[in-house]
Amino acid sequence: MKKIAILALMLCLSANTAFATSFTDIDNHWAKDSIVTLADKGIVNGVTDTLFMPDATVTRAQYLKMIMETTGVSTKPMREGECLDANGNDWYADYLQGALDCGLVPKDMVLNYSEKVQYTVDEEGKATSTKVIYTGQFNGNNPITREEMAVLTQYMYQYTRTIITNNKTSDTEIEFADAQSISKWAEASVAQAVKNGFMDGMDNNMFNPTDTATRAQASTVILRVLNK
Repeated sequence: MKKIAILALMLCLSANTAFATSFTDIDNHWAKDSIVTLADKGIVNGVTDTLFMPDATVTRAQYLKMIMETTGVSTKPMREGECLDANGNDWYADYLQGALDCGLVPKDMVLNYSEKVQYTVDEEGKATSTKVIYTGQFNGNNPITREEMAVLTQYMYQYTRTIITNNKTSDTEIEFADAQSISKWAEASVAQAVKNGFMDGMDNNMFNPTDTATRAQASTVILRVLNK
């Protein structure tokens, strides 16, 4: 029986590896090694069995799920009406609720953001519990930008080490040619994400903060966080 179990495990591992390396559109791609490594670990999936589409965009919700699972930030059951614009039909609602409850969704990424503390009181008028209701639009299906990816990456990474960067000024200077184009609220996280080796510049020493991130770029960042 032990031999059968070992053989079955070997077959499963072989099948996973074969699946990960069967993407026909990454053979000559710069991110091939990162994509294959993460696919083998079951962290990323292809768009189909044979296509990964490395240069396609990544949505905010997709990257939120990837970075939360990578850093170990827990999901929370979605509370209807308290989770921005997500509802029970959104697959990512529990991820967004978990990130919100931990203070890991930057307010600047939420349109019309507001939060309200709701108290439950007993018969004597004493508060027995509190909860925070978050409203606004996260727009989880929108493509994520490179600076937004940097912020979520750094927030999640720092949170698992009990330090949250938030909007504090970074002591690391941003040396990209387009540094002035980086949003003020994202500057500290971009600087730290670069310092930690999670992200780097593009051609001509540009960071391109408002460019939409690709599946290949997201895979590379996730693998770097895993390795660190």
